[in-house]
Amino acid sequence: MDNEIGKGQSKKEWQHSIEASKTIFFLNKNLVRVVHSNRASNIVYLYNYAQDKDQSMLLSDFRKHRKRAFTIGNTIKIFRKSRIQFERLIKAQLIPPPTGATLNGERKWQKMSYYSEDDLFNIREGMCNIHVGRPRKDGQITIGKNVPTEKDLRSLIGDAIMLYTQTKDGEFIPVWAEETWWLCQIKLMYR
Repeated sequence: MDNEIGKGQSKKEWQHSIEASKTIFFLNKNLVRVVHSNRASNIVYLYNYAQDKDQSMLLSDFRKHRKRAFTIGNTIKIFRKSRIQFERLIKAQLIPPPTGATLNGERKWQKMSYYSEDDLFNIREGMCNIHVGRPRKDGQITIGKNVPTEKDLRSLIGDAIMLYTQTKDGEFIPVWAEETWWLCQIKLMYR
């Protein structure tokens, strides 16, 4: 479809999954950086930011217990908020602050800060408790339009596959989820 913006561009575009850091992870709620990994020896060498020391452990255990780390910029893309809105939510203690890549995980100027996968779900829960608009007579909460569902969040961080279709209004709606397909396959196998 052609328009003034260019060929094939529409007003709303489907959002791809956001990639996590490839070298920085959370391990036991501590921020670690992979220095070197040796698959043949099954050993990985890590730098622990919180304790300011080098560590080594089995690569298989590391892969089992690690959590992905997302930068603040990628987290902002996931939740479709501005950096200023995110800082306001952190100052109001509605969402947890990120973990800094410094000693004891403190945030400092010009030092990277990261959120873990668990933090992303805590942020989503915090955003679900924020009321938008005028107070309602029944006292219920009206959440914002851009708060992703739990399945959408899993899809955005790359844990699940969602298939979207575009309606005549230009809105994307989910029509299929990966977990649903797997459940159907398992039920068919055990009949």
